[in-house]
Amino acid sequence: MTEQIERNKMIYQENLEDPRWKKLRLRILRRDSNKCRVCGIESNLQVHHRQYHRYKVSGEWLKPWEYHPYFLITVCNSCHFHGHQQFPIPIKEI
Repeated sequence: MTEQIERNKMIYQENLEDPRWKKLRLRILRRDSNKCRVCGIESNLQVHHRQYHRYKVSGEWLKPWEYHPYFLITVCNSCHFHGHQQFPIPIKEI
């Protein structure tokens, strides 16, 4: 099981280099005025998935760029880290 989790993390990291994700990421940053939606800082910004989606039948995860913008939010590195420490990211089967 741990091996599969590590494999999924590696695939996810590779997907973050995809031009489709980079395009959506820029769209979300612009939508959020290039500011962290939590603290308002304008540096070290990341786009956070507010929940992850997995297909019931196949078990495949959505690609980062396949999410509706509603499920994405701009946060700074610090708020992103602290958010993950405080709250688990919900996983929704679709």
